[in-house]
Amino acid sequence: MRYLLAIAFVIAALHCRAQSYSGSVQGNFIVYSMQSLTVTPLGGVISFDSPNDYLNGVIAKNYASIAVKSNANWILNFAAQSTYFTALTRNASTDMPATVLSVRKSGSSSFKTLSTQSQKLESGSRGSSGDHHEFNIDVSFNPGFKYSGGLYSIGIVYTLTKQ
Repeated sequence: MRYLLAIAFVIAALHCRAQSYSGSVQGNFIVYSMQSLTVTPLGGVISFDSPNDYLNGVIAKNYASIAVKSNANWILNFAAQSTYFTALTRNASTDMPATVLSVRKSGSSSFKTLSTQSQKLESGSRGSSGDHHEFNIDVSFNPGFKYSGGLYSIGIVYTLTKQ
């Protein structure tokens, strides 16, 4: 009997140690809409070197690089910061309009004339790489013979928004 009692006691002790417990933890997180726009200039000062440049204008291919990162579908617009170019040299004209400059996505066939009204340059889906997320732009300058020689400047504002 003592022997059976000892075995029962050992079995009961082993049974008590074999118990297990479980638990769980729930994790929560918030993902916000996030967008990033990087515009990198690739070209420098554009010069008009011949009468042909004044007659036909000058196209600067791959003038800037644009990279978009967004976790939402997006639209990229552009607009001139001002109606006229800023004359940076003494004899330069002060009435050269923004419309002498046009912009397009490199590889596109048509340019869009710069104005202070925002215009769509490109759009894309969420993500950080792919055909629409990193691209270059071309610019076309065509002031003709209407304005004095000099150095001119104008700002272009790029605006990235959710679609």
